[in-house]
Amino acid sequence: MSERAYSKDYWDLVLDQLGRRSLFKLALAVLALLYGTAIYAPLLGSDRPYVLEAVNYEEYGVAQRTLYPVTLSVGRLIRQGREEYEAGLPDDATLDWDGALAAEVDGARHMTRTMRRFLPPAAMGEEDVLAAYLTRVEGAVAAARSGELGAAEALADEAKALAKRIRTEYAASRDAEDGRALVPATSHPLWTSITASEFFFMVLWAFVLAWPLWNRVVNRAVARGDRERVRALRKKKLALVLGVSALAAGLWKVQVDGSMTFDAATFKQGISSGAIVAERAVFPPVPYGFAEMNSGENFRPPTWMANAEIDTEGYYVRGPRVPKVDPVTGFRPPGAPVDERHAEPLRNSEWRHALGTDSVGRDLLVRMLWGGRVSLSVGLVSAVLLVLIGTTIGACAGYFGGRVDLVLSRFMEVVLCFPAFFLILMVVAFTDPSVVSPIIAIVVVIACVRWTGVARLTRGEFLRLREQEFTLAARATGVPTHRIIFRHILPNAIGPILVAGAFSVAAGILTESALSFLGFGVKHPIPSWGSLVNESRSAEHWWIQLFPGLVIFVTVVCYNLVGEAIRDAVDPKMQVQ
Repeated sequence: MSERAYSKDYWDLVLDQLGRRSLFKLALAVLALLYGTAIYAPLLGSDRPYVLEAVNYEEYGVAQRTLYPVTLSVGRLIRQGREEYEAGLPDDATLDWDGALAAEVDGARHMTRTMRRFLPPAAMGEEDVLAAYLTRVEGAVAAARSGELGAAEALADEAKALAKRIRTEYAASRDAEDGRALVPATSHPLWTSITASEFFFMVLWAFVLAWPLWNRVVNRAVARGDRERVRALRKKKLALVLGVSALAAGLWKVQVDGSMTFDAATFKQGISSGAIVAERAVFPPVPYGFAEMNSGENFRPPTWMANAEIDTEGYYVRGPRVPKVDPVTGFRPPGAPVDERHAEPLRNSEWRHALGTDSVGRDLLVRMLWGGRVSLSVGLVSAVLLVLIGTTIGACAGYFGGRVDLVLSRFMEVVLCFPAFFLILMVVAFTDPSVVSPIIAIVVVIACVRWTGVARLTRGEFLRLREQEFTLAARATGVPTHRIIFRHILPNAIGPILVAGAFSVAAGILTESALSFLGFGVKHPIPSWGSLVNESRSAEHWWIQLFPGLVIFVTVVCYNLVGEAIRDAVDPKMQVQ
């Protein structure tokens, strides 16, 4: 066993055995799909458009009206001076006099930049009033900081006069008869909400999903069918994939520098109300945000069931959601109308909410897509951490033996005495969410409690392999201890560790789901599969428990199938001929 395991052909044999198992390939495909939907959740379901070419009259109006108050604030700060302003600050104030001035200047820059997006170049004329206004505001602040208060106040007065002129002469008008005509501006709201780390995983997972195609092309083009050259290319291909993904994420951060937001967007409401006049708006396939609410559709069942009908005004006219008349008073509550926003399916469409809605009218399908990010990442990261901890402790106990083994083995037994789930529940319950994120707390606690199984497996393998011929030969030739452990013994003991790691991912997902179901997991509006099940415990709202619970079940079963397949593949007695 050891000679075969030590040779490169051993892992080729293991991969060949895995490739013969149809359930393993099916489970791997399902997991790849689940991770893909979680990674690409913003692109699949969001209330922000990919591309928006529109005139945002509301945004322009707010910027145009806010310039004057910003200018007044700058003048007031200059007249107050540093000493008087900071003397009246409370102890918990976060901005001093310089910080307050900088904040006002940033606000002026943002407002003028917003106005320029929608104003045609010809509207500026020979005199660029916006540029003149911003120059005077910046000059007033610079003069105030250098101590030239007289010049600063004069520039602030000039800026105030220009701001008053902008407020009266640059009001927007749709017909250009009594105001400024605006032109559409192109923006990409969804892409600007994608962070660099999210983009890294998007690019990386694109390589993973396309692996059968590009891997075969690279092997044929470079290795030309030579098995030794194919083996040599494995690390290079992995480094190439990680390098390209990291480079793409770095470029994304430089060019876009997106930031995730948990607030519901207002683009659909603005287009529907006319505040935004859109010439082109491209939304994701599921045009709902995970935090977007619709009070008229709370606890609405999957719309393909056709158990309710809504009239043109948005009120239910058939089904259990029709307001009931009180038998005593005869009062009939008006009910909340269903708001049909831009890009959404029709009120009675079977595709409007394919999996139903929750207690406040949020689409369950979108929340499941985003919830997979939390549940799957907690399971995977916690498994990686506990495998690292367990492998390190088990390897030291098994290789060194003696007192080291005695101490570490007793430590494992002490940790095993504690009920893992209740210990995790206690730690998470007493952890301040404002100090430590619940997700991080869950991951760390799972890893610090559940590592004992991996450690015991690793210890047993090291006890068996440390007396093998290749280990004795390495010691005789003076190979350092750490190299013997990590380069000679660990590769031969990795099989059981991989099996335990696969099962640990499933256990981590179940633990996170149970904690979120009990209310100790992620907080609203961020969803996870466990917290979604907790939205309602009533059998009347069966879809709330069914669909998230089904996804948890499928994920855990797939990980168990992967673990069993790896266990059989590394066991010579279970290999398929």
